[in-house]
Amino acid sequence: MKNIILYHNNLLKFGGVDTFVYNFTKKLKKYYNITFLYSIADEENLKRIKENVKNVEKYDSNKKYICDICVCASAWGEYPESVVAKSGRYIQMVHADYVRAKEVNFTYNKWHKTTEHVGVSEHVCKIFKKLYPKEKITRIYNILDEIQETKPILKLISATRVSKEKGYERMLKLAQELKKAGIKFRWTIFTDLELYNKKPFNLEEIVYMKPSHNFFDYIVEADYGVQLSDTEGYSYFINECLEYGTPVLCTNFPSAYESIEDEKNGYILDMQLSNLNINKIVNNIPNNFNYKEKCTEKDWINFLNKKIERKKKDMFKVIAKQNYNDKMPELIEEIIDKEIQYNANGSAAISEGDIYIINDADRAKQIEESGLAVVMEVIEKKEETKEDNVKKIEEVKEEKKKTKVRTRKKIEK
Repeated sequence: MKNIILYHNNLLKFGGVDTFVYNFTKKLKKYYNITFLYSIADEENLKRIKENVKNVEKYDSNKKYICDICVCASAWGEYPESVVAKSGRYIQMVHADYVRAKEVNFTYNKWHKTTEHVGVSEHVCKIFKKLYPKEKITRIYNILDEIQETKPILKLISATRVSKEKGYERMLKLAQELKKAGIKFRWTIFTDLELYNKKPFNLEEIVYMKPSHNFFDYIVEADYGVQLSDTEGYSYFINECLEYGTPVLCTNFPSAYESIEDEKNGYILDMQLSNLNINKIVNNIPNNFNYKEKCTEKDWINFLNKKIERKKKDMFKVIAKQNYNDKMPELIEEIIDKEIQYNANGSAAISEGDIYIINDADRAKQIEESGLAVVMEVIEKKEETKEDNVKKIEEVKEEKKKTKVRTRKKIEK
């Protein structure tokens, strides 16, 4: 089995070249004895490389390294001069368009030992050959890792002020519990942090976005809407989520039960989140529930068009003795023979001689005591029934008979 040294000057935490190193060592370890040398390395990424190959070592220029083939993962930084490849093959990886790389101040300095190059795409190879026509380069696309078992991440959304009464501290607790349980999630929060002078949560899973009136695409994409308030009158956000088919995680403020049916279209949590069941929330996301809007424009139309019959008691006639402004126009039933005129501050403009009807005894007394008008109570006429009308007719007939009798007596005299 051939011995290969793979050298990378600076192993970063994350990057294309660093991914190449990981995949190369993992996929080829069955076929070659691989030693990985580095000068600088991110500890976390280095740990991953050690899971693939046993021989991982920080490069020591004073030490001689013998191998069959030497592969340099990158052209950045210094080269491993003390490495000797017995086959004479020193392979330089080319991961970039070297014309565009000049824009970030990269200049390719070929190692004097390099015998051949490997480019990771057709484009990269063509550019390299134009720049260095005498150099040998072979195209080998980036090697990929095996397909891993994956789970969908939990997607949360909130649109709320980040104030105490809106459950700011509970939101942090929920995020921490998810992390503690090893749940991958992304929580998009539409809010204004500056409004309440709040610092963002120091969690990479949380994404803050500016308040928006058009965030429904995000609602549809989410697994849950989250509303962890102390109290809500009747939450718009909760019902907007349900309207778009997205279940809700909310606290148990009283009006929550008017929208949420626990485990059917969401989960209702107590204020301490003591009944938070991460496993259930992640693995039993409610779906296919029916949502029926509880209010439509018809409710308002019926309400606004409703005829209100005011009680006719305590009705008073007001006769203005001079011009003045009535600051309580809502108590005026009507002004005789004219429309009510309003001035800039909303008072009714009353002119001398105006006659109007008000429906409040206390107000009538105030106006009378002011001396601005004459006030008299309006005596409500009793509504006449059919029996009343019959009685009146009989009374009229009887009166006519009496009149005839009196007249005949006068004539006879």
